[in-house]
Order: sequence, then C-alpha cells, then structure tokens
Amino acid sequence: MATSYTSGLTNLSGKQNMLLDTLALAIVPFFGSFIFGVFTFEVNIFGGYDFASPIWTVAGAEISAALLIVLGGVAWILATNAIDGNDYQPEELAIVAIAFLAPLMYVFIPAFETLVNYHDLSRVFFTLLLSVATVWISYTA
Repeated sequence: MATSYTSGLTNLSGKQNMLLDTLALAIVPFFGSFIFGVFTFEVNIFGGYDFASPIWTVAGAEISAALLIVLGGVAWILATNAIDGNDYQPEELAIVAIAFLAPLMYVFIPAFETLVNYHDLSRVFFTLLLSVATVWISYTA
C-alpha cells in the first residue's frame, strides 16, 4: 500500500529524527564560538547588534543572546531525542552534561572562563567540544 510508507519528518523512529536536529546542529557550534570568543558577529543594520554582547547581567554574569540560543539548541536536540523514548547510558549523560554545562560554566564561573581564555587553542578546543557533544547526542540517541 502507498500509505504504509512514511518518510521525512513524519517518521520519528531511529535516525530519522536527526533531520529535526539539523538546524540546532548548525546553530549550536556557530553561536558557541561567539560565547567562547573564537568568532564575533555583529549585525550593522537597525542600530547594530552583537550576539555576544550581554542582554542582561545577573550577579556579574553576562547573559547574551548567543548563550540563550546555544542552550535552546541543546535543549531542542534533547527534546527531539526524548520523542523516541531514548534511555541515555552513563557516558551519554556525561556528554549531555558537557554540552549544557560548558557554556554555563564559562559565563557563571570566573575560574572556568580563565581556563578557557588561557590560550587561543583552548577556546577552539571548548568550541569543538561543544560541537562534538551536540552531534554525539543527536546521532547516538
């Protein structure tokens, strides 16, 4: 029967739901690099806006649009994996923690920010760590 086959975004079993994650998988590394200071990006129209500039400051921590977008992207990946009823293994939970905590620790813990800013390669390392963690979560779940 022609109706017995489903494809695209309607079939959420197995690796099909990775299609739902593609936008988040593109956005998280892009905006993660803004958080860790690897790249900068500024929109020059409508008065100008830098995605790494703080939207508001809470107890000395500067919350930026890039941080909110990265956390939203990681949450989106986890939510689409929850549709499948995924049960994470302990090592996958550690990777989820890295993906969520690395940007938050950079913003809220000055010692972690100093560690990341120690060298340019450490900034690249943490950006790649965030990228690999989100792809791993999306692919293995």
